[in-house]
Amino acid sequence: MRIRDLAREVVSGITAHGLSKLEFDELNASAIRSIGTERAYRDVYVEYLHWLSDHRLPLNAAHTRNMMLEFLDDYAELHMQKSVNRAVQALQKIFSVSLPPVTSSIVPRVDGRAYAFNAVCKAVDHQIPKNAVATLICYDAGLRAHECLNLRKPRAEGPSAHRSWSNDLFTGREDYENYLVDGKGGLVRAVALSIELSHELEKYARPVPVTVRDREIDYVSHYDIGGGQALSSSFSYASKQAFGYSRGVHGMRHSFAWNRLAVLIPLVGPRRAIEILAEELGHFRPSITLNYLVGG
Repeated sequence: MRIRDLAREVVSGITAHGLSKLEFDELNASAIRSIGTERAYRDVYVEYLHWLSDHRLPLNAAHTRNMMLEFLDDYAELHMQKSVNRAVQALQKIFSVSLPPVTSSIVPRVDGRAYAFNAVCKAVDHQIPKNAVATLICYDAGLRAHECLNLRKPRAEGPSAHRSWSNDLFTGREDYENYLVDGKGGLVRAVALSIELSHELEKYARPVPVTVRDREIDYVSHYDIGGGQALSSSFSYASKQAFGYSRGVHGMRHSFAWNRLAVLIPLVGPRRAIEILAEELGHFRPSITLNYLVGG
């Protein structure tokens, strides 16, 4: 069955048009009554199914709460808060599950989210050392905040084998160390850290990995650095202290995207540069990557 047909079937199963709330019994009081709401929820479910497919996850397996939260994190990178709220509501209704609020990564600014390096340096002056190094890692390697929590050396492990990774990753970068992170949908990808930043990171290596919890998800942490919601809050405070505003720690990924394109385009051309950048960011659709470039 096609994804859109599957979404139509699932959402129509919790829909009842033309009836008022007074005509529902207690069990059916939460059914969808509006055609517009049905269409909106169906569109969200289509996006969710495409997300599963993109991450090579089965559409007919059990849908876990963690999978929904990871999808919403991805969704929040590309949609304004109103759309993110609707996505949360749709998944709660469709799967009869309670989900926490999710904050959009998009700040309604016309000048984009990227920070210049000198601005990042000013911001990290207002962070404690373990959050400052995490912010610099996000800037240097394009990490999401929660990926700092599972950053690790490759050792015997490698990137996810179900993906075909380009041989052109990290083109134009020199003197770097390879690390791994778990991204969306459990996708394990390689990231590059400058030698200097790698040496600083290793000062925070834990004697043994520990489990840390962020937004109800457990991560295996190899370094005692900031990450997840705590890092996001720390950077927002630091940026406001330095500049009076914050574009969020997610702005480090925007900065990374612009910096990498500046290096890649002269070497491989714009089209190939976008494709390489998409993989380095942990996306396999260049159309998503273009969202990091809007506004600078």
